[in-house]
Amino acid sequence: MQMILRVCSFFLILLFFAGICYGADAKSSPKSYYKEGKDYAAKKQYDEAIADFTRAIESNAKYYQAYNKRGRAYAAKEQYDEAIADFTRAIELNPKCSYAYNNRGNAYYDKKQYEQAFADYSKAIELNPKQHRAYTNRGNIFYDRKEYKEAYADYTKAITINKKNDSAYFNRGLIYYALEQYELAVADFTRAIQLNSKDPAVYINRGNAYKAAGQSDKADADYIKAEELNKAP
Repeated sequence: MQMILRVCSFFLILLFFAGICYGADAKSSPKSYYKEGKDYAAKKQYDEAIADFTRAIESNAKYYQAYNKRGRAYAAKEQYDEAIADFTRAIELNPKCSYAYNNRGNAYYDKKQYEQAFADYSKAIELNPKQHRAYTNRGNIFYDRKEYKEAYADYTKAITINKKNDSAYFNRGLIYYALEQYELAVADFTRAIQLNSKDPAVYINRGNAYKAAGQSDKADADYIKAEELNKAP
């Protein structure tokens, strides 16, 4: 009986240590590093996020999602060359990753390499026609070129796909304002404010549209609101 108890105890000890080892392996898995990296990135702790995404990549060299997310963290730190390298690697590992194309386009845009950005946004749309952010981003390039018809089409497409895309409403409002269609501009700026009421730029631009439409009281109210938001901590 004592021998049986000793054997059982021995196996219980083995199971205990096996559980510890398994737990350690699970904690250090690529997916766990990836998740921790995402959590850090959400809190804007980008150095810590980069460290965890790097660990995920070291554990799995083909983890294209980790390259994509690490690229976004680098871009948030304005390390655009590193970001572009990571997005490019993600694309090499998964040529159908439309988000990596869109993200690389953003990095190119921030580097003022607009042709490369335009090509990446267009590729992202080709791969995923429902990626509303890519339409918004490509629309920005059309807008910068003063190609308002094309910009309008992209912003409208982005809104059609996702009616909560405040950036698309705001930017389309700018087009309406440039075309002196002030009531339509006010409508788009108002929708943008409904979706994101903390951006002073939207109030300023709606104020401009109100002023151009001869509604000075409403314009002044928007300018005051924008000033309050700018002073807010």
